[in-house]
Amino acid sequence: YNPFNSLERKIEKVTDKDVFKLVDFCPKINIIEDNDKYYIQAELPGMTKNEIKIEISKDRIITISGERKSIKESDNKKNGKNKYGKRNKKYSKVECSYGKFERSFNIPENVDLNNIKAKMENGVLEVTFDKIESTKNK
Repeated sequence: YNPFNSLERKIEKVTDKDVFKLVDFCPKINIIEDNDKYYIQAELPGMTKNEIKIEISKDRIITISGERKSIKESDNKKNGKNKYGKRNKKYSKVECSYGKFERSFNIPENVDLNNIKAKMENGVLEVTFDKIESTKNK
């Protein structure tokens, strides 16, 4: 008999229903610069480009937003069965984060706002900003 196992099972029963609501998703970001460009890379595992919104404001702020849906939500929408064909799946541990997110960053003055590109590949969004010519040669 292990009292900790018993306690863990009791906690799991109480938290199973709300466990996905407790964890917020905040994508990890890399900001990179080379001689010609700036890059923002955002880790967005399991998301598609259609689930992500990119906005650029007049005051040179880029905002990346969206919502990463939980596996549990996706499972429940498929005719009452999850992707494994089973019903009423119970989670004993959840380490993945889900939910709405929004990240904003200032765009440097030496960026050409008319030449910004974005691509989504292998769960990573990469936004590329071309530098204005006069700053490349410095």
